[in-house]
Amino acid sequence: MTSSEPIADTQYGRLRGSLEGDVMAFCGIRYARAERFRPPVAPEAWTGIADALAFGASAPQSNPNPPPGPPYVILAQLPRPANAPPLPPPLPESEDCLFLNIWTSGLRDGRKRPVMVSLHGGFFYGGSGSAVDGSKLAARGDVVFVSLNHRLNAFGYTHLAGLTEADEFAHAGNAGMQDIIAALGWIRDNIENFGGDPARIMVFGTSGGGMKTSFLMSSPAAQGLIHRAGVQSGPALRFMEREDAAAATDRLLHRLNIARSDWRSLLTLPMPTLLAGYHAVADELKPRNFTHLPCFAPVLDPLLLPQHPFSPRAAPLTNAIPMLIGCNAQEMSFFWGNDPGAFALDEAGLETRSQAFLGDRTGTVLSRYRQAYPDATPSRLFLQLFSDYSIQAPIIAQAERKEGAPAFMYRLDYQSPALDGKLGALHTMETPFILNTPQSARALLGEGDAPAMLAAKMSSAWVAFATNGDPNDQASGLPHWPAYERNDRATMLFDQSCRVEPDAGGLAREIMGDLVEG
Repeated sequence: MTSSEPIADTQYGRLRGSLEGDVMAFCGIRYARAERFRPPVAPEAWTGIADALAFGASAPQSNPNPPPGPPYVILAQLPRPANAPPLPPPLPESEDCLFLNIWTSGLRDGRKRPVMVSLHGGFFYGGSGSAVDGSKLAARGDVVFVSLNHRLNAFGYTHLAGLTEADEFAHAGNAGMQDIIAALGWIRDNIENFGGDPARIMVFGTSGGGMKTSFLMSSPAAQGLIHRAGVQSGPALRFMEREDAAAATDRLLHRLNIARSDWRSLLTLPMPTLLAGYHAVADELKPRNFTHLPCFAPVLDPLLLPQHPFSPRAAPLTNAIPMLIGCNAQEMSFFWGNDPGAFALDEAGLETRSQAFLGDRTGTVLSRYRQAYPDATPSRLFLQLFSDYSIQAPIIAQAERKEGAPAFMYRLDYQSPALDGKLGALHTMETPFILNTPQSARALLGEGDAPAMLAAKMSSAWVAFATNGDPNDQASGLPHWPAYERNDRATMLFDQSCRVEPDAGGLAREIMGDLVEG
């Protein structure tokens, strides 16, 4: 051991981290252990100094029988710069995956920094906290950044409550959320040793990360563990009803040729076999949009989720937590990776695709959108319409239903220059701005100073919110950002020039509001 190696104490033992410039990184910290479908339990203590130098395994998620064809998301098709380093190999996947990562600028220095806990996206079926880079925010010196892994898909959300009376499986349908709650408990009990403030913990995430955040806001088991919430392009008004979750479990058992009475066979199936069964069922039950959850997602639970977070109104526990919430202007182009025809629609194609979710209202809605976007091509008009329906309208509904502590609404309007500008402000594009990592996304964000300037503003706002529960920071260069109220619906628009606009999503709210489930 050298004197430059950072050493941190935890209640379970000491950890050796590494230096990344001015930041100390502690990666692959075990926060819990769990056997399949069972609740997480505290890790065992150790003697000596354990290494926290590398990310831990990701949760099982890869399809053993992947379908042919191009990747589903468009980002995978963007060209890589000629001088870009090769992509690192994917981390191994294991059921032993309950690890978190911490970046901090100070240990035992007498400071208590707000803590930003990032929950990764990927709905509830994929993703990894190891793909989140918190070093740039931690390098500012004013926050401690945490990312984490938790159980996913069938391993994290198989509802067994109707098949067994055993307490150890009563909450298997929310095992992945129990993991996150266990991680937040670990953070509360140990983060002060990493320069963090256990009384100022912001949980936030994009897409599925925002959905998980909404669950935590309304969960009695997470009460006191989360003090600010960031919901980014991941509205979550409601989660699965118990009968729907039970039906998904029945489909999985049928796919795997397991009788209901023999459900315990799920406990010993090889990991690839369970994953293959899950992916087959998930493909049968693809959601229509973000207001319709995929199968194997969080489920109503008398202890963990007694009511939906924001349906038909806000759950009482959400009242005490300020919320930063918003979306990107053209979210759904992200998902058109295997749908090239979506970028070349004619008027007939626009009407056919729109009718799939608008029904007999298609003509009226298209007329309003043509008036609002007179220069839009049919493809661009459908992209806007489908994005408003899928994400912006539910996001607005969640903000409208928030009570108590304030909500702050934003929309990212910055247009990606990639693929000749076809993508707009697509799903996940806010992440490099918020994390202040624009260099990592130049293929998407473009060259020049604009991406870095916007990243400085957005990351400052998120840090201010983590610090005070209010995104206003005089040093950010942003105009004053009022809380969202129904009288003016103030919305911060992030672009090359940022501004606050009243009721910026008014068209989506007026036309799509009654189509939002819940």
